[in-house]
Amino acid sequence: MKTVFINLKEGNKSSSKTITINDIITLDESFVDMANYLNKDTAGTLVHFKHQQIIQLNLTRVSPYILLFFDDNLNYEGATHSIFSGAGSFTIQTAYKYILFLKIPYDLKLNNIISLSIKTPQPNVLK
Repeated sequence: MKTVFINLKEGNKSSSKTITINDIITLDESFVDMANYLNKDTAGTLVHFKHQQIIQLNLTRVSPYILLFFDDNLNYEGATHSIFSGAGSFTIQTAYKYILFLKIPYDLKLNNIISLSIKTPQPNVLK
């Protein structure tokens, strides 16, 4: 399990919400079938896209998730939902390089999100 932090601001108050996710993955592709990376037990995953062009995400069979979009500096840019609602495929295009997939239901006020922080594990030092 990995940890990320959603930085929030409500009025004059700033806070940070700890989010435990299954994985942080980096991809360098222009078309990504997210069903290959998420399954019914995935509570959350942060995806970092290295590809320089617009990314096309196939979200068919990826449900129920909220997708939080962050720019290169991890500033919050917006959100969308991936909820199964019938037959057919579901794809989106995005230029954002960081997308946090969180299983619905989630406990976040989207209007209060400012940015994302990633906790990187410290290496073990042997003496």
